[in-house]
Amino acid sequence: MDPRGEHLPLSWPLTNLNRLIFLLALVVILTSIPGCKSVAWKARVLADKQDHPSRIISDGSSVFYVTGGTVASRKEGTNNVNRISLKDGSVSVLVKGGEHLPSDTLAVDDKFVYWSVPGRIFRVPKAGGESEMIVSDAPGKPDEMVLDDENIYWLVWGGSGSQSMPVLFAKKTGGSTQTLATGQEGYSGLCVDRDFVYWVATTGIRKAAKTGGPDTLVYRNPSRGPMSGMVQDSANLFYAQMDNRNDWVLMKISKQGGEATKLAPSVSEVMQFVADENSVYYFDGETASTFALRKVSTNGGEPATLDRGEDSWNKYLAVDKSQVYFTTIAKVYVVAK
Repeated sequence: MDPRGEHLPLSWPLTNLNRLIFLLALVVILTSIPGCKSVAWKARVLADKQDHPSRIISDGSSVFYVTGGTVASRKEGTNNVNRISLKDGSVSVLVKGGEHLPSDTLAVDDKFVYWSVPGRIFRVPKAGGESEMIVSDAPGKPDEMVLDDENIYWLVWGGSGSQSMPVLFAKKTGGSTQTLATGQEGYSGLCVDRDFVYWVATTGIRKAAKTGGPDTLVYRNPSRGPMSGMVQDSANLFYAQMDNRNDWVLMKISKQGGEATKLAPSVSEVMQFVADENSVYYFDGETASTFALRKVSTNGGEPATLDRGEDSWNKYLAVDKSQVYFTTIAKVYVVAK
């Protein structure tokens, strides 16, 4: 009976049951459609409730990453460089940014972590301690820092379409900024090996001898299609490029030059990719909000999916001998290679 004492139709409970069955069926159908189903990362969380963790790097014993980067984070004291111990999982602040806003670039060697703010580059002992300023005259905002035994090399952040930009270096122990190359346009993907420094420019892939001299082309971009980012193994360079169908693909070319080959049919060009001697690790967009973390052999073959999740902040990646690390808007994750 209803509240007025009148009998309800016998069809009322059946109608509502049918409605419930219909709604449950609709949920099942919708969640089976790509893009309608929420996908959570399965990787293990190393750190949670972080303030927009960005550039991340690992030396196999610890993970280092930048947090904050805004005026709000400076006021809240979360514009830092953090360290996660892979031995005990502890999370600590390695560099307290204070009035500084650490740039989203890091480098690491056997003793130090290198970090920067516009105009200056610092290093701090990996175990903790005071930061030491090693470069005080860096023009603009240092970006994509890489190291060899003696020097630190970096680009200057200029945004897309930047023109007449330099490739710079300085002694790791401290010293003035020196110029390796000038006049670069739209560059990214800085790499260094025993003899050369490599980067992607509008015209293609360029290199310069560490001992000096003019920079030269390793690979001329025949289509002038946009190129973005670059990583290396001992013999090859890997980069993202838009093909003639306006799709971004992962490419491979020998450091000696020659013909470039396609390594993976799809890659997110706005997200970082990394490499070791065996594989390249990268993000690939599956839907507007779901991304897959994949790896592909440096020799080619079918890409394998390591994980997938729903996020739009999973930009940064790092790799060591056994694991892959990545960040989302508030978390740092790890997954086995």
